[in-house]
Amino acid sequence: MNPSVFIASRYANPRNSKRFLSFVSVIALVSVALGSTALIISLAVLDGFERELRENSVKFTSHVQIQAFGQQPLENYSSVVRFLPERVPDIASVSAFIAQEGIIRSSDYLDGVMVKGIQPTTDISALRSNIIKGTFAFSGENTYEIVIGQTLARKLNIDAGGSIIIYSITGEPSLVNPPVVEEFRVVGIYATGMTAYDDLYVYIPFATAAELFSLPEGTATGFDVMVKDISRIESTAENIQKVLGYPYYPRTVYEMYGAMFAWIELQKKPIPVILGLISIVAVFNIVATLLMLVVEKIHSIGVLRSLGMRRSGILRIFLSQGLILGAIGTVSGCLLGFAVCWLQSTYKIISLKGEIYFLDAVPIEFSLWHYVLVIGVSMFFCFLATLIPSLIASRIRPLRALQFR
Repeated sequence: MNPSVFIASRYANPRNSKRFLSFVSVIALVSVALGSTALIISLAVLDGFERELRENSVKFTSHVQIQAFGQQPLENYSSVVRFLPERVPDIASVSAFIAQEGIIRSSDYLDGVMVKGIQPTTDISALRSNIIKGTFAFSGENTYEIVIGQTLARKLNIDAGGSIIIYSITGEPSLVNPPVVEEFRVVGIYATGMTAYDDLYVYIPFATAAELFSLPEGTATGFDVMVKDISRIESTAENIQKVLGYPYYPRTVYEMYGAMFAWIELQKKPIPVILGLISIVAVFNIVATLLMLVVEKIHSIGVLRSLGMRRSGILRIFLSQGLILGAIGTVSGCLLGFAVCWLQSTYKIISLKGEIYFLDAVPIEFSLWHYVLVIGVSMFFCFLATLIPSLIASRIRPLRALQFR
């Protein structure tokens, strides 16, 4: 082992230091560890929010959603489903739907919902993976079956197999325009964790929706489009607009849920500032610790210099000392941060108000670059923190060090 590193490791051992200095060293180590833990958790939560919101928003809609200006029905939807992928190669799949507001009612509760009619054979919804009771499939094309969210099911006090009433709202209800009232059987209940949307969307067969909302045959209210490359979603939407023209109006998932993604970006902006502040606190603790170590070991410095050790050797001793403290603190903090994130990801310890945060629990994203970033930044600041005390120690003259009391 290099003599400087060997001596630094001896100095780092609490048994070889005074009690107060050992306590200060522990404080410096803990400050680095807690800073690293805070950064790991912050990055994991923010990336988790972004991932969950992006994935779950697509479950309710698609990468691109095409509707008409003024929400007017779109005729001859089958031809659009057939030729659009041929004209726009970036499109992976297209599915027509019917979506309108309605009122849902059980014996215990009544609420407004968005009724979406889908074709099971072409539907590209990802909700199938979120079914917790029943099934997402319908027994026929024109059956009165419905899939609802878990939050809405709790409000309605209904379970899979139960019956609910749907009132369609077409225009302004009056004596000459009464709402269409139909009874549906609940065949499935889904739960995505996005409470605001689990409470809003219900799904019925496409043909049943056309009948419920009195739409002519061959018409739809929109199209769900999945793209091959999400990074090209904006250009794909522009190409769709060029191909279809008026009255078709494509919107990307980022436009439909712009407020959510803007919120996430806003939360990410303070991260560099927080990273810097936490690192600076750790830096000052390490500087203070090493300065006290220099004072305590000043006689040892004089002896080492008298035995022929150069200034560069003394410099490496205290640089190694600071980096050892930083490395132990950083690795410990990363391990602690990983443990906290794993507990949250597994057991959902911290819950959220879904109507405010869109999710019912704090999401976690595990990413290797989080740990690379935190370790890299932390060790860089720890290196800077050791320079001043190390330079001071290396410039102490042997005679003055031996005479110091």
